[in-house]
Amino acid sequence: MGQNDIRREVAFGGQRVRQKMILALTLSSVIPLLILTYCFYVYVWPLFEGSRPTGDAFAVPILLLFTALLMAGGAYVVYDLATALSRAASIVADAKPDAAPVVDRRDEIGTLMASFSKMMATIEQQAQEINQFPQKLDLLTRQAFHDPLTAMPNRGLFMDRLAHALARTERRPQHVAVLFLDIDRFKVINDSLGHHVGDQILQELARRLAECVRPEDTVARLGGDEFAILLEDLDDVEGATAVAERVGRGLETPFVVEGREIVATMSVGVALNTRRPIAPDELLRDADMAMYRAKSQGRNRYEVFDTDIDVAAPAIHRLDLELDLRSAVARDEFRLHYQPVVHLETGRVAEFEALVRWQHKDRGLLAPEAFISLTEETGLIIPIGQWVLTEACRQARVWQEQRPSDPPLTIGVNLSARQLQDPNLVALVSRVLTDSGLDPRSLKLEITESVVMQDAPATLTTLHTLRDLGIRLAIDDFGTGYSSLGYLKRFPIDTLKIDRSFVEGITSDPEDTAIVQAVISVAKSLGLSVTAEGIETEEQLLRLRELGCDRGQGFYFGEPLAAEIAFESLDRHPAVVTLPRVEASAEPEPRPALAALPVAVAAAVAPEPGAAPAVVVPAVVEAPEPIPA
Repeated sequence: MGQNDIRREVAFGGQRVRQKMILALTLSSVIPLLILTYCFYVYVWPLFEGSRPTGDAFAVPILLLFTALLMAGGAYVVYDLATALSRAASIVADAKPDAAPVVDRRDEIGTLMASFSKMMATIEQQAQEINQFPQKLDLLTRQAFHDPLTAMPNRGLFMDRLAHALARTERRPQHVAVLFLDIDRFKVINDSLGHHVGDQILQELARRLAECVRPEDTVARLGGDEFAILLEDLDDVEGATAVAERVGRGLETPFVVEGREIVATMSVGVALNTRRPIAPDELLRDADMAMYRAKSQGRNRYEVFDTDIDVAAPAIHRLDLELDLRSAVARDEFRLHYQPVVHLETGRVAEFEALVRWQHKDRGLLAPEAFISLTEETGLIIPIGQWVLTEACRQARVWQEQRPSDPPLTIGVNLSARQLQDPNLVALVSRVLTDSGLDPRSLKLEITESVVMQDAPATLTTLHTLRDLGIRLAIDDFGTGYSSLGYLKRFPIDTLKIDRSFVEGITSDPEDTAIVQAVISVAKSLGLSVTAEGIETEEQLLRLRELGCDRGQGFYFGEPLAAEIAFESLDRHPAVVTLPRVEASAEPEPRPALAALPVAVAAAVAPEPGAAPAVVVPAVVEAPEPIPA
C-alpha cells in the first residue's frame, strides 16, 4: 500500500470517528437539558399554577429511565473509542515492520486501526533503513573501491591514493614509487587447470604480496593478473627494488592448489617520481612500460624505468603506427620488393623472394621489421598477407610470360603464424593461383620453425593440403627456432633456408661452419634443397659452394628491388659471367670493399630461347672490365 492510500484510509477513518464523537457529545448534552426541564417542571411551574402535575408518578420514572439510556449510550461510545485507540496502540507497539497488521474488526474503527498500523509499520521500516544506511553506504563504498576476489583495493582506489601521495610529495623531499606486477604465463594456468584454480592462485598471491610491504603501503589488483604496489616516503629507488626482490623471493614457494604444486613468477616494473610534477596516470604508465621491458628480457625479473631509455616513446610511436597501419591497405601504401635467389652451381636466378614494404606517408619506406609484428598482433596480417600473395603470384606470372624458361621462375612468399592458422588459407591460395594462372609448382611458401611448431597437428594438415596442390614449402631461418629434426621427417618440406646468423660467421667461426655443414648434410639425406640467406661476401659464397649448398641469396647478389627495377636489371647486361671456380691450393686474392663491387644480380638473361636466366656475379679476377650496357 502506498503513502497516498494510507493517507486516504486515515482521513476516512478519522471522519467516521469524528461523527461518533459528535453523536456521543450530542447524547451527553441531552442529559443536562432533561435535568433542567425536570427541575423547571417540578419546582418552577407549580408557582404559577399552585399545584403539582397529576402525571408526576409516571413522568419521573420515565425521565430517569431515558436519562439512564442516554448515559449508557454515551458511555458505550466512549468505551468503544477508547478500546479502538488502545488496540491500535497495542498493534503499533507489538507489530514488526515487515509483518502485516492484524485487525479483527470490520467497521470504521477497524479500518482506521489497520491504516494506522500500516502507517506506523512503514515509518518503523523507514527508520530502520535510515539506521542501516551508514552500514550499507560503507558496504557499497567497499564494493566500489575493492576487488571482490582478493578484497584488495582496485584500480580506482589505487589511483586515488596515488594522487594524494603525489600531492604530498610536492611538500616533501621523499619519493613515491609504483611497482607494476604481472604474472608470467598466467593464461596457461587458466587454460590448462581452469579458472577456479587461477582464482585461488590470485587470492594466495594477494596475501603474499601484502606480506612483502609495510602496513602503510598499498597493494592493489588492477584487473586480471595485474597488480600494483604503492610505496611512499622513499629516499631513493633502492627501497622500491628491495620490495621487488622480496616479491621474487615470496614467489619461490610453489602454490598448492587441489593437491597440485604450481610455480608462478612475476615480471615487475618499477617507476619513481623523479620528475615533478607528474600525473598518476603517467607514473603508472612508466611502471607498466618497465614491466614490459622485464618481460621482453626473459620474465621473472624486475626493471626500473629509465628516462634515458625512454621506454614510453616507442609505445606512443607504436600507437601512431597502428592507426596508420589500419588505413594503409585502403590507401594502397604497401609495396613488394623482390630479392633474387641464385643457383650456386650454375649462377642463374632460380627464384625471387617477395618482401613487403610500407610506403608510409610521413616516414618513408619502412622495412618489414618496423610493422610486421604489429600486423600480427592486430590481425591485419590476414588482409595484408592476402594482398602480398595475390600481387606476388600475378607478378611472377607476368615475368614468366615475358621471359620463358625451363624450369619456370619461382616466387617465394612468407607466411606468418596467423595466416597458417587461418582456416581459409588453402582456399585463398587455390583461388589466387587460379586467378593469376600461375603453376602451383612455381609458388614456394616460406614459414619459420616457430610457426611450424604452433598447433603442430593442425599445421601438419594444412601443409599436407598445400603440398597436395603442388606448392613447394620451405622452412625459413632454419637453426634459430626449435630445430627439431623430427618435424623435418613428418612435415612435407622441400627446402631449408639457413639463417643469415650462421652464414655470417662461416668463414671465421668453426662452430658456424660445422652447423651449416650439418644442416646441409641432413637436408641432402632427406632429399631437401638448401638455400643460404645473407650472403654478403665472395668468401662466404665460395665456402657455401664447397659445403654443397644449392642456392643462395643476399646483398652479394642483390638487394630487394621493386618489380620494374628488378626486371630492368635483367635486360641491362646481356653477357653472362659464371661464378668463380674454387681453387683448393690458391689463396683467395683480396677483394674490394662490398660497396665498390658491381651489383651482383646485374643480369639474368637466356642466351637462347627457353634457356634459364643467368646471374652476373663478379669473378675473382683483377680489375674486371665493365660489361657494356
